[in-house]
Amino acid sequence: MNVARMLILGLGAIALTLSTAQAAGPHKTPVAPAKYLSMENPIDADDLEGRVLKKVKRLYKSKCKKCHGTEGDGKGSAAEDIVLKPTSFIVPGYMEDRKDGQLFWIIKAGSKDTEMKAFGPGTDVNLSDEEMWKLVAYMRKAFTK
Repeated sequence: MNVARMLILGLGAIALTLSTAQAAGPHKTPVAPAKYLSMENPIDADDLEGRVLKKVKRLYKSKCKKCHGTEGDGKGSAAEDIVLKPTSFIVPGYMEDRKDGQLFWIIKAGSKDTEMKAFGPGTDVNLSDEEMWKLVAYMRKAFTK
């Protein structure tokens, strides 16, 4: 193999290593636009009970559990194959430090450069605003200790 070819292959390997390392670095979810941050959930987490609680729990299991896990720990069945790991909602302070509007916005718009796709109206998932607010309330009820 000639020197030029070895040099090209070596540089290619270095570039691949650097791009993989950069992609696997920490991800910071952007802050939601101000109009979302000021939103308050119209659904009180304490009011989720009975059939409504069962229904929203099924919604979480069908749309969120695969990545975020049953316990909200970010260790769902698909999490192993994801480079930027799903958020763990049970990390101390995580839920308390997030405004309802921020959580709603992430569900609605997704999280850029991650596997978290948009779930809001007009997307493939097409959740209604009410369903997304119920998910936020469920997450608060289930994952805030």
